[in-house]
Amino acid sequence: MIIRTILRRDDVIMKYIINFLESESIVEQGKEYEIYEKYGKEWKIRKLGGGNGNWLLTKKSDILINNKSFRKEILEYYGRKKITKGLANKLHDDIESGNIPSFLK
Repeated sequence: MIIRTILRRDDVIMKYIINFLESESIVEQGKEYEIYEKYGKEWKIRKLGGGNGNWLLTKKSDILINNKSFRKEILEYYGRKKITKGLANKLHDDIESGNIPSFLK
C-alpha cells in the first residue's frame, strides 16, 4: 500500500510517501553460514526441524515514510506493539488532517 500525502503550509509543500510493508515468512534450506550470509541483515532466522538444514526466516511489518523506516517511532507514538495496515491508515489520516507526528517534523 502506498499513500501519497502532500500538505501545503505557508507556501511550503511537504510530501509524505507512506508505504506499508506486510510481515513475511519463508522457509529456506541450506547451510547455516549460507543462510546468514544471504538473509542475516534483514531477516530473523530460526532453525526449523531437527537439524535437517531447514530455516524459518521472518520479517516484521513496517511503515516506510519517504523510503525510511519509522517503525520504532510509530509504535512509540501510538502506544502499539505491532504495525498493522489500520495503523498505517491512521497515520495517513493524521497527516492529512495536519496532525503530523513530531518525529516527522
